[in-house]
Amino acid sequence: MKAAMKTFVSALAFASVLATAPVAAQDLGLDIPSKETVEAQKKNRKNQAAGQSTGRAIMDAFELYEQEQLQEAIAILEEEYPDLDPGYDQAYMGRFLGTLYAQDEQTKRALDILKNSADQDILGWNDQAAVLKLVGQLALQEERYDMSIDYLTRWLEFTGDLDPQILTFVANAYYQKKEFAEVVPFARAALNNSEEADKNIYTLLMASYYERKMYPQAIEVLEEGINKLPGVTQWWPQLAQFYMIEENYDKSLATMEIAYLAGYLDKENQYKMLVQLYDNSGIPYKAAVTMAKHIDNGDIEGTAKNFATVANSFHRAKEFDEAVAWYLRAAEAAEDADDKGEYYRKRGNLLMLNEQYAEAVAPLRRALDYLEGADEGRVYMSLAEAYFYSEQYPEALRAVNRAAEFDGQRRSARSWRGFIQSTAERKGVKL
Repeated sequence: MKAAMKTFVSALAFASVLATAPVAAQDLGLDIPSKETVEAQKKNRKNQAAGQSTGRAIMDAFELYEQEQLQEAIAILEEEYPDLDPGYDQAYMGRFLGTLYAQDEQTKRALDILKNSADQDILGWNDQAAVLKLVGQLALQEERYDMSIDYLTRWLEFTGDLDPQILTFVANAYYQKKEFAEVVPFARAALNNSEEADKNIYTLLMASYYERKMYPQAIEVLEEGINKLPGVTQWWPQLAQFYMIEENYDKSLATMEIAYLAGYLDKENQYKMLVQLYDNSGIPYKAAVTMAKHIDNGDIEGTAKNFATVANSFHRAKEFDEAVAWYLRAAEAAEDADDKGEYYRKRGNLLMLNEQYAEAVAPLRRALDYLEGADEGRVYMSLAEAYFYSEQYPEALRAVNRAAEFDGQRRSARSWRGFIQSTAERKGVKL
């Protein structure tokens, strides 16, 4: 199994090469400074100190915060903050107070104060970077996506740091706005700047293509993701589904089989998808035994429809005994009269196909309890045949006479009537 998976993943590796080209900073539509530029900006940034009253209030609040007295710390800063005019002291204290509000889950108040601090753009370099990032993160949390994108991209342009987490936040904000094309450069940049493959970024990137029905591109992303992270189990059925959409059924089946053998499938719809792929690929026996196994294990609901699916697959595989047994389970489980009658009819007809004519009589008679109209006429014809080949000629004649009452069966019934009568006469049976 491990060898099969390794071979499959290796086959995906070549397909993923084209998708891993680096994303240049300009592809983000941002002005990302070089390291040298950032260092120069740090040196040139004006260093200021808070006023005595502001500094004392912040130190007192910080001491209370370290003692886990969050509300008391907030109260000290709330007393001082309203009296501060716009400028460094207000921005500096606002950064502390906004951070405390955020920890106290007063996110709206935190955003208002932190945004004001960031917009004044007079804090020291590290403080300015921190406040830009925090505004962007809190805005994303509050579903204020335009604000989040604004402040997080300002952080990127301020720091020159293509931080994969921040790039992912921006991509996610665009995704939430349903601006799916904008997701791609930021998600790709996040992947290219991550030390390790990140399943969340791959998922976001794949979803951006899926939402635009760009299935070949979504396939490329999932192939790349599986090549890097083969143990992300939910990607395997997703990749198989995309292959199906693109009508690449061989790859779809191969993907699902490997996932199945690896134990990655755990949902009813996933097992059913594998069954469908077996059937579509002309492998009805595997379809039947797979479906039957997972019904009996409780992975697939034991409904009449699912029982009938197993029966149909066994029928196509010419495993008649198994098919007959599953048609019986389907008939007994069915609640709808037409379904119940149809399953009994199929069971009876399959027994006849297997030359078990006497055994076919009972399910065909049961079918008559539920079917009406044209379906009833078909059953009487089948019943006449079952009686005839089991040499029950009087019963066969009665059945064919009933079949003759239905328009769709009248001509066949007349032919069979003469055949039944002549055969019975030849064998000395009085009708």
